[in-house]
Amino acid sequence: MRQHNLSRVLHTLAAEGPLSRATVAARIGLTRAAVSTLVDELLRGRLLVEEGPGRSGAVGRPGSQLRLTDRGPCGFGAEIGVDHLAVCAADLRGEIRVRVEKEFRAQHREPAEVLAEVRALADRARAQAARVGLRPAGLAVAVPGLVLRESATVLRAPNLGWRDVELAGLLPDDLGEVTVHNEASLGGLAELWSRTEPAADSFVYVSAQIGIGASVVVDGQLLGGAHGFGGELGHVPVRPEGPVCGCGGRGCLETYAGEEAVLRAAGIEPGPGVRLGALTARCEAGEAGALRAVRRA
Repeated sequence: MRQHNLSRVLHTLAAEGPLSRATVAARIGLTRAAVSTLVDELLRGRLLVEEGPGRSGAVGRPGSQLRLTDRGPCGFGAEIGVDHLAVCAADLRGEIRVRVEKEFRAQHREPAEVLAEVRALADRARAQAARVGLRPAGLAVAVPGLVLRESATVLRAPNLGWRDVELAGLLPDDLGEVTVHNEASLGGLAELWSRTEPAADSFVYVSAQIGIGASVVVDGQLLGGAHGFGGELGHVPVRPEGPVCGCGGRGCLETYAGEEAVLRAAGIEPGPGVRLGALTARCEAGEAGALRAVRRA
């Protein structure tokens, strides 16, 4: 119960802070004395910072304001893309404090080679994070493929050419607890958690790059499906007679609306450094072939 209430205090301050002890108590329905005890513990743990009195507009002496620290523990995130890798560090407030990335063609490379590059980026990110007073408390890895529920096993990532790959032994083991998940699922959760304006708690998040992924959030919860693959969109066949896809099927959505498919349809041969900027320029110039390719996608 104590851990649960500590979490409630942190979540409240993350969402609404800075706040006084009295305001936090009112938000979570505990007494001020109970909240003060919890806050004192979080202050000792250096998870909170106490600032000067705020302007409450109420009668009496305003209470000191509490906010989450911008130093100390942080979350690391790594993204394995088909043509890029990235690692970032986010503080307790959810702000991205460090980001390092590089162009890297991961497609059809051995997982160990790819993860060695991720580890090198993570080392760079950790050094930068240390310079601003942050230390890693966990690592989440986003993969463009199907990940077995609550594991680090990539069952299939067609755009990488991976099948039944166990990542646990290949990932950095000195960044805290490691989580591996489908990139679109993590993207949907990020969209849910990072909103600053009120919005519906039920939506479909679509990630459209070289591959196409999606996640479904219902009433604020990620809809995983029976096997954790809910929302998988890119390999839904839209034209069964269509071209062969990297997954082995025919006419999948990615073969028509994936980034490389759209570039080729517009007369642009994909390659290193050739991204959507070239397509955008042609569309802005009114080139018929480029506009037709985008409309079709």
